[in-house]
Amino acid sequence: MQNLTRDEVAAKLWELNLELSPEITYRLETLFPRIEGWFVKGKIKEQFKLLKRLEPLLTEILLEHEEVQLVLPCNQSTLTDAFLMGSLWVGTSTCAVLVLTNLRIYCIRVNDTGVPQQSFWQIYYSQIKVVDQTLFGDALFSLKDGRRLIYSGIVPDDQKRMQFIVWENCKLFRKRGFEPDVSQSREQLCGHCFDVIPPGIYECESCGAQYWKPIEVGIRSFVFPSWGDFVMKHSTLAFMELLGFTFLIGFTVAAFLEGRYVAGLMLYVTANMADALMSVQLATRALHLKSTPFERPEMWNLYDPDRLVNEPLEAGPDYTGYRVADVAEQL
Repeated sequence: MQNLTRDEVAAKLWELNLELSPEITYRLETLFPRIEGWFVKGKIKEQFKLLKRLEPLLTEILLEHEEVQLVLPCNQSTLTDAFLMGSLWVGTSTCAVLVLTNLRIYCIRVNDTGVPQQSFWQIYYSQIKVVDQTLFGDALFSLKDGRRLIYSGIVPDDQKRMQFIVWENCKLFRKRGFEPDVSQSREQLCGHCFDVIPPGIYECESCGAQYWKPIEVGIRSFVFPSWGDFVMKHSTLAFMELLGFTFLIGFTVAAFLEGRYVAGLMLYVTANMADALMSVQLATRALHLKSTPFERPEMWNLYDPDRLVNEPLEAGPDYTGYRVADVAEQL
């Protein structure tokens, strides 16, 4: 795949005065596949900045012996999304980063500036059937439970590296007979304690964090367009919708002043309904944090806030993923 060694990449980073966190194990030769050539310094610095934005989260979410092998910014969307919402809407609400480790693939939702949000997924390599390309050149993951995930915005060279690393880890998983229990091929993770939350559940059993249900988001967007996207922290999209809503109010008022009450009302309801349906579609894609245990007085009797600040939360009794993942050193 590549001829670089870890020491060569480390020397290049030292030369550029770029220092990654010593608390995280990195596979430098796959994260930085080129260290010489035209414009390579800019690409190295761009990748470095991406890693530094992720490091506070990675320090918390990674397990012992878990090595970061590849990090790729992307968008998780489909042609249907672009058709229903438009490419601008998709581009501002489906930004993500794929983090490939020796244990699993994380999909981390980020905002349009690359800052991680509190929506995470994980995929164990044992759940991947094949990684391929769509007709339009997007990365396509086919999973064991039949789900197909499409990630756009990944350049061909990065896709080749990703396919190689996935193949390498899948082969190792099969050789070791390592197949952790899952509730679905792509597991949702709690944005507060990183425990697995099964599909259709909107409260973390381990820490009590609550998440917005799609119907709650849809109702808010129907009552006041952009409200649903604000609670999901799609800030850019929410501001654009708010701007559109001001024009809608203007058209509705103009219709009323001309005595076209039915037409004005139909315009208002139809536009709000379209916004609500779009918000529901986005809300079904991910868990969006509604409240943490710190924000819920009823949880204070169950948890000591000081302990929650100073100690990591234990995984819930029904979550075998972290316990199984403890044997990651065998990989």
